[in-house]
Amino acid sequence: MQEQWNLVYRGLNPDQEGLREALCTLGNGVFATRGAAEERYADGVHYPGTYVAGGYNELASEVAGRTVVNEDLVNFPNWLWLTFRPEGGRWLNLRQMELLDYTQDLDLRNGVLHRTFRVRDDQGRTTSIHSRRIVHMEHHHLAAIQWQFTPEDWSGRIEIQSGIDGSVVNDNVARYRQLEDKHLKVLDCGTVAPEGIYLEVRTNQSHIEMAQAARTRLFGVD
Repeated sequence: MQEQWNLVYRGLNPDQEGLREALCTLGNGVFATRGAAEERYADGVHYPGTYVAGGYNELASEVAGRTVVNEDLVNFPNWLWLTFRPEGGRWLNLRQMELLDYTQDLDLRNGVLHRTFRVRDDQGRTTSIHSRRIVHMEHHHLAAIQWQFTPEDWSGRIEIQSGIDGSVVNDNVARYRQLEDKHLKVLDCGTVAPEGIYLEVRTNQSHIEMAQAARTRLFGVD
């Protein structure tokens, strides 16, 4: 029964990442976020995308000497950004490290996106990570990510980087890349001591405002 409710991908396949991210989207009717890896920016393989119901914006583009006005569902700031490294090492990059195991599992019954992977860095340190992500069905403006780290053959400090990326644009469809793609203006950003950050943006034509705030907490397990 469990397999009937789970969409499971094994191994990392750059040619299939776009499709996997689309199929592993989590949403609740108010907003939805593609199933992109937390540690990746848009790079031609991965495309983090968060979209809001009714979140449209018009832009004018010059194409072949003509002005074309196009309305898009806006890609709002990427709240997923989360990465790590052993102290002094390289930041996580699955395409530049030795990837020992990788599974992405969308639990459709419970609405949880899992990623489980093991990597070995250039100093021979092996780390396993289990990622869980939700977009809350009751509290429509709430989402969460949990990463569980297990250093398998090393000990020491780790460094965590988290953020909200307000530089996102609409460029996931190749045939539309000649059109204007910058729909957002950053209004404000900052930190809230000791664990929080925030970002406020507005669409530049429809004037839809969105404020995002994120809190990152670390817990040790004995």
